[in-house]
Amino acid sequence: MSKSRRTTRRVKTAPRGHYLLRLFTAGDGVNSQKALANIRSLCNQHLKDRYTIETIDVVKDFPAAIRNNILVTPTLILVTPRPTVMILGNLSDFPTVLTALRVVERKT
Repeated sequence: MSKSRRTTRRVKTAPRGHYLLRLFTAGDGVNSQKALANIRSLCNQHLKDRYTIETIDVVKDFPAAIRNNILVTPTLILVTPRPTVMILGNLSDFPTVLTALRVVERKT
């Protein structure tokens, strides 16, 4: 009888209040570049030194896209704080992106 080994994948823990964002892009496409510029601008304005942006080019790292269920680029994933949120597109609608990331509440 063989024993199966269980592996545990640890997620890096970030300081409380720190945002870990993962942006999936496809090469140097216009929408990918715009999404990166938009999320950098948004974070600089609203999160100051409380964020990390990881960029993953699915052209260079397709397995990462598969692991994260990425079908469309650009896609932004809020990794922490939890719960995880996925946002598609070039991130130009700042009020909607801020609400989705739970940085600000949507005004009614």
